[in-house]
Amino acid sequence: MVTSLVGELPPGWRQASLEEVCEFRAGAAVRSSAKGPVPLLKPRNVADGWLTEGPDSISEAAAAGLPGYRLAAGDVVCVRTGGVGRHAMVTREQDGWIFGNGVIRLRHGDAVDPSYLNHYLSHPSVRDWMKRNAAGTAIPSLSMNTLAAMPIALPPLEVQRSIGQVLDAFNEKIQVYERIQRTTAQLRDTLLPLLMSGTATVAE
Repeated sequence: MVTSLVGELPPGWRQASLEEVCEFRAGAAVRSSAKGPVPLLKPRNVADGWLTEGPDSISEAAAAGLPGYRLAAGDVVCVRTGGVGRHAMVTREQDGWIFGNGVIRLRHGDAVDPSYLNHYLSHPSVRDWMKRNAAGTAIPSLSMNTLAAMPIALPPLEVQRSIGQVLDAFNEKIQVYERIQRTTAQLRDTLLPLLMSGTATVAE
């Protein structure tokens, strides 16, 4: 049995480093533009396994000069400074976005399924490894070289895909509930001053 970050691996599973199964790239140092049409991914857009809405943007001209910093569906992005451990998988909706400074892009190879990789990074033991290996005290930072050396447990690809599909379904439900929560909170905040001022009344 092989011992890994997530425990002893069953027969048919193996362990590798992330750099063996992914290509790495740190984000571009680029300024956002209020009128730019191309979304710019920043660390604040990286949630717990998925990307949030409302990114900044840059101009088409600026994006044209950064062809190596385009995101593609299936990429996994990690926050390198501050929120160490936060990561997300890029979907078709974010295909073509530019990723900025403070973000590391992992582009998977043939040996790893992107959904499995995304959920692997959520494992408590993996998160703990990233925190323990981050540099700095006031603002922890995870270097690209450190992340590249992190061990990853690799089941057969068909098992990886099955794991990813099951956990993706949970993520989708969580995102739906979060959108409902945000919408409900906005409705409450809009209604509260109207009710308190008498502008709106409660029906008997």
